[in-house]
Amino acid sequence: MAAPIQFAAVMPVGAWHPLLPAALESLAGQTAPLAVAFMDASGDRRVAEAADASGVDFAFRREGPDAGQADAIAEGWARIGGDVVFWLNADDQLAPGALTLAAAAFASDPELAVFYGGSDFVDVHGTITGTHDQVDEVSDLLYRSNLISQPSCFVRRDWAERVGGLDRTLHFTMDWDLWIRLYAAGAPFQRTDAVLSRVFMGEGTKTAQINLARLSEIFRLVNRHAGPFNALKSVLAFARHTAREAR
Repeated sequence: MAAPIQFAAVMPVGAWHPLLPAALESLAGQTAPLAVAFMDASGDRRVAEAADASGVDFAFRREGPDAGQADAIAEGWARIGGDVVFWLNADDQLAPGALTLAAAAFASDPELAVFYGGSDFVDVHGTITGTHDQVDEVSDLLYRSNLISQPSCFVRRDWAERVGGLDRTLHFTMDWDLWIRLYAAGAPFQRTDAVLSRVFMGEGTKTAQINLARLSEIFRLVNRHAGPFNALKSVLAFARHTAREAR
């Protein structure tokens, strides 16, 4: 009998957010085997108190500054075991049973590299306000548009390591960059229609930010794979879509 799939989650925290307790609760409520690294760079006592009260048995926990979100995630993955890696931001939540669905997909297909699904948007009170409508089947369009919702995506560790893991120098597109490198390397993807996470879309979140640094990262990423014309189109499309969802 094959051993159960072991998940490795990293929660990078740069600042306190009112949804952090719910994010931690969503990890604690999963029934699949799960190791969690909690990377707290906030310096805010409320974050530590929420972690203490969460009931999560952290496999690794660090408090103190880091070189950014991607750096914290990469460090967390390196500190804990697990067959399948993912990360969950402090303002997002896993849907109940998300890891059970992912575990079944990976167990049924030993060649599967990436399993991903849908996400709902929520407000600061945790109320669902909409659905992430950009999630789609992976194709060459991935070079121009991020078709995957990050908190609903789970990657087999050996595949993540095969393509070099996260680029620690990125601050906004580290997820999209990883999906592209996996796709370009021939990694098998599987999509489910099920909603696997809830994503906060509101003031202060990186998800809703439209700034020069983020637009520059998007332009460089798409330009590298699809040329400057497509890069410009992607930047404009991202800005329009983000402004619409953030309203």
